[in-house]
Amino acid sequence: MVDVVSGPLDGMFIDEGFDEMPFEASSGRWFWNGGWYVGGESLWMGRSINNRRDIALDTSYPDVTYTTFAQPFNVAPGARATIGKSLGRDYLDRDRAVEFVYYGGMAYNDVSGWNGGLGGNTLFTPLDPLFPGFNAAGTYTTSFNSDFNSWEWNYKLRRRLGRDKLIMSPDGSWTKHAERGWLPALIVGPRLANVNEGFSLTSSRPGIAASDFGGVYNINTQNWLLGLNVGGELISQNEFYYWGLRGRAAPALSFASTSQAAAGVNTTATGPNTPQFASFTDAQTKTAAGFIGDLTLFAGWQVTPNFSFQVGYDFLWVAGMATATRQFNLDDRDNNAIDVGGQTFYNGLSFGFNGSW
Repeated sequence: MVDVVSGPLDGMFIDEGFDEMPFEASSGRWFWNGGWYVGGESLWMGRSINNRRDIALDTSYPDVTYTTFAQPFNVAPGARATIGKSLGRDYLDRDRAVEFVYYGGMAYNDVSGWNGGLGGNTLFTPLDPLFPGFNAAGTYTTSFNSDFNSWEWNYKLRRRLGRDKLIMSPDGSWTKHAERGWLPALIVGPRLANVNEGFSLTSSRPGIAASDFGGVYNINTQNWLLGLNVGGELISQNEFYYWGLRGRAAPALSFASTSQAAAGVNTTATGPNTPQFASFTDAQTKTAAGFIGDLTLFAGWQVTPNFSFQVGYDFLWVAGMATATRQFNLDDRDNNAIDVGGQTFYNGLSFGFNGSW
């Protein structure tokens, strides 16, 4: 037999002190360590225009009308905050967690106005041709405000990544590297949302005191929507980055309420059928079907295994509510007419962070 020199093989021996090869570790614990996790995002979202409705007819210009706001609103800032707690793994080795999510803070407002043509008192409202203080006016001013807030309590069931790759470096040390994988998740839980709106119409005549001519009409609506979130997310997780989408739909009960008040005076009015003073107040409630739905497309950079920066684009839809500009009732003909057919669409950018410990 030929003798074989064993020297060249010495470099392949594992140093003394290692009884066996190191175990692989699950990336489910690397990116999701089984404890607490948080997320914070800044939202910058626009919203859809109001329900368009004629407010005034200007008799100095043929076919000219002044309507409720029909232009897009400015982008408003908001926030989304998430805090969750892992419940451990189930029998299929999936991660379970409960989480609380706040989504909202967006507030929108706008002010507009219209002056009668040629400086005259040429504005008349189709909302009520006889209400004093609003017809034969010289100036109309309108204002609008709206906000949105949402709270969620979710149960989350998420798949885990497979085992990591263990790679030996030239110096003999072992390093762990995550393999790319798809992480689907199921999200379910109750959701509560609140949408408030306000609308105001003021009329006047230039050079005439408000005690002699003028009118104020205010509408306020409040909506509480309580529903059940059903949704999910799908993430493509890589070692240093990820991307994916998250969507939730919540059929809901909508508890809507509205209050209205109007007062007008026109001491210059003449004729037996022309009132000089008028006012009314009205308040109504209604329960109806509603809906809350949102979708987020996102991507993130994994700064460390348990901390990442994230950017995204968000869509939000709320339907089945009483919006202020659907409630016009200046003639006070039907005290039970609360309209819950309103809907609002939001969309915009988001950016923030996610972390776990």
